[in-house]
Amino acid sequence: MKIQSSNTKKIYNYTPEGLRSLCPECSHQRKKAKDKCLAWDEKEKRGYCHNCGTAFFEYRPHEPKQFIIPKWKNKTELTNKAVKYFEGRMISQIALNKMRVYSEKVMMPQFKGEIECICFPYFYDNKLINIKYRGPKKSFRMVSGAELIFWNIDCLAQNKEIVIVEGEIDALTFIQAGYENTLSVPNGANKNLEYLDNCIDMFADIERIYIAIDQDTKGIELRGELVRRLGAERCWIVSFKDCKDANEYLLKYGPAIQDVLSEAKPVPVKGIIEIKSLYAEIRNLFENGIQPGKKINQNIIDEKVTWETGRLVIVTGIPASGKSEFVDHIVCKLNIIHGWKAGYFTPENYPLKFHYTKLFEKIIGKKFSKDKVTETEWDNAYEYISNNYFYILNEEDFTVKSILDSAKVLIKTRGIKIIVIDPYNKLEHKYMDSETQYISRFLDDLITFAKINDILIFLIAHPRKMNKSANGKTDVPSLYDISGSANFYNKTDYGITVHRNTDDQNVMLNSIKVYFQKIKYKHLGEQGIIELQYDFITGRFNQLGRDMSNWLTDQQPLEQIINYYETETQEAPF
Repeated sequence: MKIQSSNTKKIYNYTPEGLRSLCPECSHQRKKAKDKCLAWDEKEKRGYCHNCGTAFFEYRPHEPKQFIIPKWKNKTELTNKAVKYFEGRMISQIALNKMRVYSEKVMMPQFKGEIECICFPYFYDNKLINIKYRGPKKSFRMVSGAELIFWNIDCLAQNKEIVIVEGEIDALTFIQAGYENTLSVPNGANKNLEYLDNCIDMFADIERIYIAIDQDTKGIELRGELVRRLGAERCWIVSFKDCKDANEYLLKYGPAIQDVLSEAKPVPVKGIIEIKSLYAEIRNLFENGIQPGKKINQNIIDEKVTWETGRLVIVTGIPASGKSEFVDHIVCKLNIIHGWKAGYFTPENYPLKFHYTKLFEKIIGKKFSKDKVTETEWDNAYEYISNNYFYILNEEDFTVKSILDSAKVLIKTRGIKIIVIDPYNKLEHKYMDSETQYISRFLDDLITFAKINDILIFLIAHPRKMNKSANGKTDVPSLYDISGSANFYNKTDYGITVHRNTDDQNVMLNSIKVYFQKIKYKHLGEQGIIELQYDFITGRFNQLGRDMSNWLTDQQPLEQIINYYETETQEAPF
C-alpha cells in the first residue's frame, strides 16, 4: 500500500505493523528509532503520528484530495489565562463567543506533553473543517491533514465587500467593531496559498476587497500576492499608520478601527499613483535596503544572476545549443526552492508528454525509465509536477494575446509565478506596421503583463543564421542577432545567450557557455560568462561532477504550513 504525508506530500510504501507502526517521516530521525509512533486505522485508511503530528492517507492519485475532518466538541469555555490574554488585546467576550473561540489542552510538537492553548475553529457552511491551536510563546499548529480554508469563510456568501487580515486576533478586532465580513488567512504570511486555490470562485461576486495585512516584509509580500490573485481593480489597501497590524492599531488608537477602512486607498490600476499608497513598500525598502533576487542554490549561477518577478528574460542561442534545457533547469530550481509555479507555452515539445519527461528527470535526478525509477519516485514526481506545472496550448490561436489570457487564468486559479514562451518564432504574429514597431509593442505587452501580474516571463528566441569563423565554428549570437529588431536587447531585463561547445571537428559537446549579456538592475546580478556541463541522463547543468540527488527530498524544503512560529517583541502567554 502507498500512503501520502499530509505535511511534506511525500508518498511512501507502507505495510501496517498492527495498531502501531514506524513513522516514515520522523522515526529514522529519532533517538528512539524503534518507537512505533504511527497509529493506522485500516478501516478508514488513515493514520496519525503521535510524535511529529503528521497525518497520512492511502495514496489514490486519480481521486479528489482527501482531508482529515476534526470532530466538533462544542466547547465554549475560556480559561482565566485566556480571558486575561484577550482582555489585554481589547477583544470582547461577544466577539469570542460569536467566533466560537475556546480553550483546551492539546499536544504541541514544540513542547513536551499537553499545553493549554487557545483554539480557533474553522467552519465552512457551519461544518468544522480545521482548528488552529495557539500555545505559549506564539506557537501554532493546525490539525494535520485537515483542509486549509479562510477563517470566517462563510461571510463570502453574505457580503459584497470583505476585509482580509493576517490572523485571527486581527479578524476579531474588526469583527467586534461590527465588520463581520472579515476573513483571516489560516497560515500567516506563508507562501502556500492552497486555501485560496480551493475557493477562488467564491470571490467572483465580491465587489470590494480591503487588504488589511501586516505591514512587515512578509505581510507586504502576502498583500501583493492576494492583490495579484484577486484582481487589483477591486482591492483597497489598508494602512495602520505606524502600527504593524489591526490589533496593535486598536491598542494604540482605540476602538475607531473603522477609520483605517475609510482611509484605505485603491490599488493603482491606471492613472495617478499617490506616494501615500506606497508607504509600506518605501518604508520596508528604507529599513532593509534593496534586496537581491531569488537564488537557486547553485553558486556558479547565483554569483552572476538572481531572479525577480515582474521581469522579462530573453534567452537566445543557435539550434540545439541547450537554451530550452537551461531555462527548464532554472524554472525547476525556482519552483522547488521558492515554490514558483510555472505555465508553459511550448509547442516545440508537443506532444507535451515528452516535456513532462524532461521535468521529471530534472526533478528526480534519474532517467525517465521504469527500470531506473521506483514506483514511489514515480508517484512523488507525478503528484508534484501535476500541482506545479501547467501548459498553455490553444491549437487554434497562437497569438500572444491568447497566451497571456490563458496565463491570467492560471495566475488567478493556480497562482503561477513563471511563464515560459518557447519559442518566439512559433507565435502567430500579426503585423499592422513594420516588423520593428510590431516587436516593440509585442515586448511592451510582455513587460507590462509581467509587472502588473508580478510574474517572471522567459521568452526563448532563435537568432538569425549565424556566420562561421575560418575554422568553421559558429559565432556566438547576441540578442542583437535575433531577427527583426534590436529591441530584443534594448527592452529586456535579462539578456542571456546559451552556446554549446564543440570539439576540433566542430562536433557539439555536452557542455555550454552561458553569456549573461544584460542584467538591467545591479541588485539582480552582473554581466559575465560561466561554463556548465550538461548531464544527458538528468537534463541538469552543473559545474563539476554529476548531481543525481532527488530535488523533492534533498533540496532546501519549502516553508511548512502545519507548525510555524511568529516573532513578537514581548513575551505573551499565547
